[in-house]
Amino acid sequence: MTFKEKLHAGEILYGLTLTLGSPKIAEIIAHLGFDWIWIEAEHTTMSLEDILSQLQAVNGTTTTTIVRVDNNDATTIKRVLDTGPDGIIVPSVNTPDEARQAIKALKYPPLGERGIGLGRAQAYGQTLGEYIKTANDKLVTLFMIEHITAVQNIEEILAVEGLDGVIVGSLDLAGSMNLQNDLGNPLLEIEVQKVLAACLKAGVACGIFVGNAQQAKFRIDQGFRIVTLGADVFLLATAAKSALDLVKAT
Repeated sequence: MTFKEKLHAGEILYGLTLTLGSPKIAEIIAHLGFDWIWIEAEHTTMSLEDILSQLQAVNGTTTTTIVRVDNNDATTIKRVLDTGPDGIIVPSVNTPDEARQAIKALKYPPLGERGIGLGRAQAYGQTLGEYIKTANDKLVTLFMIEHITAVQNIEEILAVEGLDGVIVGSLDLAGSMNLQNDLGNPLLEIEVQKVLAACLKAGVACGIFVGNAQQAKFRIDQGFRIVTLGADVFLLATAAKSALDLVKAT
């Protein structure tokens, strides 16, 4: 089964966020058994070339590649799609109109208005016809729900045709509620649970970022199915600090 098929079948899918733009790190992670990697282009200095090199490094593995673009802009989305990722995460989708705007950029007609390119996604023109026929069905389309306005509109957002799943962005959601970085606040958890409940009702996969295995189990038991197990920078820093602390203690 493909990542998208597993997503719609209700399976749990484990991913890792890559922020450093290194094709070597992407290649290492892709061989570890993760279902997908989240290439983070919104809050990093990544260029299209950086995205492309990571996708090329992962080629030939079973790991699905999903890029979070930096905004809900048709030209930005189009250019990233032509580098050939398996899916796109659109940030800050707060209204049904913004959801439809994203779908227009992500999908070819008649569902959307995506333009036709000759990039890596289309084997530089060699598989253009087949790609155009299958891209709408194959592309994984995820929206970030990371503002209180998005929570208020969640049922209408989930009803937009072409969406495969959403991911709760707890940090920004907390900020939109004037609860900056207070991830343990019960008021924040109420809103997170509203998103999850709406997804379960609509039959749409819901994802979340977790910091450790205990948090992952807790969220999976609640019903989250797209689980992001941290980020490259956190894992690198944690492992390095642990090694340093251990050697100093001996």
